Amino acid sequence: MEAINTKAMKGIKGYLERRGFEILEENWAHGGDSIDFIANEKDDLVFIGCQLRQNSGEGFPEEVLDRDSLERMATSCLTEHLDSSDCTVRFDLASMLILNDSRALLHHHRNALSEL
Repeated sequence: MEAINTKAMKGIKGYLERRGFEILEENWAHGGDSIDFIANEKDDLVFIGCQLRQNSGEGFPEEVLDRDSLERMATSCLTEHLDSSDCTVRFDLASMLILNDSRALLHHHRNALSEL
């Protein structure tokens, strides 16, 4: 499963880059909080969490984000990079359903906290 997860995360990263995201950090952590990607997209600083599931007939992984954790990470990241210019902060979610070794379905939910 580890090799599949690594391949899946590489696929998500490639997807984001093809859509114009500049990946700034991967697997960024602060305290007990972590996020899969931090990226720039135009004038937005985007925190992107990824969820993976192997196809078991249950569909995509449940899209769950911890608002408090994400806000703590954003605050920590911005504090560490005080030289960064004004920007909009956004939280996205990438859910991948892995069908087999060479096929997967990806759902990119932009601004995922807007519905919470």
